Amino acid sequence: MTYKCWRILIAEELPTLQSRIGKSLNELGYCALTPVRSFRELLGVTQYSHEPFEHFDLMLINGELMAAAGIDPVRFFQSCAQIRHGVIYDARRGQAWAEPIYTTARRHLSLIRTPDRQTLGPLLEQLDV
Repeated sequence: MTYKCWRILIAEELPTLQSRIGKSLNELGYCALTPVRSFRELLGVTQYSHEPFEHFDLMLINGELMAAAGIDPVRFFQSCAQIRHGVIYDARRGQAWAEPIYTTARRHLSLIRTPDRQTLGPLLEQLDV
């Protein structure tokens, strides 16, 4: 399976930023995007879904959503089997390059500064190997 066929979950409360992320992913060739606007919606889609076997290949989430909910990102990611890879973007804590937070042989969680095309493109190519 090529990475461009991945199902991607975008968790961002601001519609303009959510749209900008979606546009960047579309420019990179992705089209299976599922947007959510709150951590509660994220839980609904992943933990409490009517489709218990629904999986996402990638989750992009605003670090502020997790911080506001008081959620430990690594712990959440480890316990959420419905998400294969995760990218947390945070303008204050992230770096210009992808910084690995949690990695196993099959799953990867990274922290970046901005979810733009220049940052996401190389990261997603790296995850596809």
